[in-house]
Amino acid sequence: MASKTGGNAWIVAAIDFGTTYSGYAFSFSGDPLTFYSPGVWYSGQGGMSSMKTPTCLLLNPNQTFNSFGFKAEELFASLASEDEHQGYYFFQRFKMDLHFKNVRKDLYIDDVSGKSLSALKIFSLSIKYLKDHCLKTMKDRGIEPGETEIKYVLTVPAIWNDRSKKFMRTAAIEAGIKDNRLELALEPEAASVYCQRVPLENLKLGTGKSITVSGARYLVADIGGGTADFSVHEVDEDGSLTELYRASGGPYGGIYVDEKYMKIYDIIFGKGTLEKLRIDDMEEYLTILREFENKKRSITPDFQTSFVTKLSAVLNEKRSKEDRLKAIQSSYLRDQVTFVKDKLKIFPTLMKSFFEDTLGQIIQHVRKILETIENIQHILIVGGYGECSLLQEIFQKEFLHRNIIIPNECSLAVIKGAVLFGHNPLAVSSRILRYSYGVAVDPKFNDSEHPLSNKYIDEEGVARCYDVFSQLISKNTKLPSTGLELTKKGHPTTKDKKHYIVRLYCTEKDNPKIIDENFLPLGRLRISVPEHVKGRWSAEHVFTFGMTEIKISARVMETGEAVDGTFDLLE
Repeated sequence: MASKTGGNAWIVAAIDFGTTYSGYAFSFSGDPLTFYSPGVWYSGQGGMSSMKTPTCLLLNPNQTFNSFGFKAEELFASLASEDEHQGYYFFQRFKMDLHFKNVRKDLYIDDVSGKSLSALKIFSLSIKYLKDHCLKTMKDRGIEPGETEIKYVLTVPAIWNDRSKKFMRTAAIEAGIKDNRLELALEPEAASVYCQRVPLENLKLGTGKSITVSGARYLVADIGGGTADFSVHEVDEDGSLTELYRASGGPYGGIYVDEKYMKIYDIIFGKGTLEKLRIDDMEEYLTILREFENKKRSITPDFQTSFVTKLSAVLNEKRSKEDRLKAIQSSYLRDQVTFVKDKLKIFPTLMKSFFEDTLGQIIQHVRKILETIENIQHILIVGGYGECSLLQEIFQKEFLHRNIIIPNECSLAVIKGAVLFGHNPLAVSSRILRYSYGVAVDPKFNDSEHPLSNKYIDEEGVARCYDVFSQLISKNTKLPSTGLELTKKGHPTTKDKKHYIVRLYCTEKDNPKIIDENFLPLGRLRISVPEHVKGRWSAEHVFTFGMTEIKISARVMETGEAVDGTFDLLE
C-alpha cells in the first residue's frame, strides 16, 4: 500500500507502556475499529507467548541498545549462564519508578545488578524500540506513511502526577516522536472509550450495551501489573464521556502478588535467594516467574489444586533438605508447603493468600467510590491483572447487584482504546481535577496572615512573605477536555529587574496558604524583557487545565513578546 499524501493523520499508532508488559496497535482513519498489531509475541524458551512483550531492556556494556522484551530476557539469561553478563545493563519493571519517585530529568534507576543509568535514557530507548517495531510492522504490510501522517498516542496512568506525565512525553520525544504528533492518553479513559465501541461478541462477561446509553454511569477499574487506576464516567447525550470522580488508585497491581510468592523462597532458601538467582541464573529465575504467572491467572475462589513447581539444582544447593524443612516448620509456611522429591508443593490456601492484600485494597477502593458517587450500576474491569479469574469472581461476589463488564483480552482494552482516543480526543468531554494548582507569590508581609518564618526584606526595603500559594484552580473542579484557560498577571518584585520566575505547584490539601512539603513543584518558567524596557513591567500568563496535560503560554505586556509556552516540569 502506498503512502497517502496530505497533512492530516492517516494512521493512529498507540504505545501501551506497561509495568510488566508493553505493546502497540494502530488503525486507519477510515476504519478505526480494525486494529493492527504484531500479533503474538513469543519467547524462544519455555513456550511463553503473549499479546504484549515483557517491559525489560538490555543495554550493551557501552550503554547502547541491545534488545527489548522477550529477546532481552533470553539474551541476558544466555549471557548470565556463561558468566558474561556483568558489563551489561538489564532493566525490568522500571515503570513503577515514575510512581514512587520524585521525577526529574536527572532521575537515575538501577538495573538488576545495582548499576545506575539515566531513567530518561532507559524509557526513551524502550519507547523507540516499540515505535520502530510498529513502523516495521507497517512496512511489512506495505504501508510506509510519512512523518506527518502518523499520530502517536502514549498511555499513562491517570493517577500519575504531571511531572511523571511530562517525563513520558520527554522520553517519547527523545525516542524520535515529534512533540506535535504525540498525544497522551489516560489508561482508564482509553479502556472506557474502547468498551463504548466494542462489539457485544467481544465481551467475556456483562452487558456492554448498557454502558452506551445516555445517562449511564459506570466505574472503570484498570488493574494492571503495577497500579490499579479507577475512574467514573457518565455517558452524555452525544455519546461522549464525562468524568464524575477524579482519577484515583494506587500500587496494588499484579506484581505485588508475585512479590508475596517470591518471599517464600527467602524463607525456604535464605534471604535474597531470588535476587541473587536473578543475577546469577536469569534463565532459571524467568522460569520460576513465568510458571507462576501462568498459574496465577487460573486461580479462582474455589481453587483446590496445589501448585507444584520443579526446583532447580541451583536452589537445591542453597540449603540441605533438612534445613529447608526446619525453615518451613518455624514459619507461617508450616502446613502450607512441602517437598515432593525435587519439587516444591504449595497448597491452595497459601496460593490464594498471595492475592489477599492487593484484592483487599482494590475492593476497599471500589467500595469507597461507590459510596461517594450515586447510581453507579456498572463496573468495567480491564488491565492485565483484570484477567485473573480470582479477581473477576471476587468482583462478582462483592458487587452482586451491579453489572460487571469484562471484555475479551481485557489486557488489550487500554491499547485499543488509546488508538480510538487518538482518532477522537474529544471522546471524553470533561475531567475532574485531582489536585489544586497555583503559583508561588511573594506578597507584602501581613502579620495577621503570614508566618514570621517566611518573612524577608526585599531589595527596596519592603517586608514580604515568600512561598505564599496563589491558587489558580481547586481540586475536584469539573473541566472541559478541550481545556479551560485561566489568566494571571505577574511582575518582578522590584522595578529594575529584567526577569522573574513563575513557579507552578499542585497539592491535595484543602485551602492551602503556604507552600510546604505537601506541595509538588511542577515547574518553573523564566519570563524576561530586553534591556531597552525601562521601569516596571508585567506579563500575562495563560494556564490551560482539563486536558491530559497542563499547557501554559505567556506574553510580556509592554512588548507583546511571547514567552516560551511550556513549563519544564522536570528541573
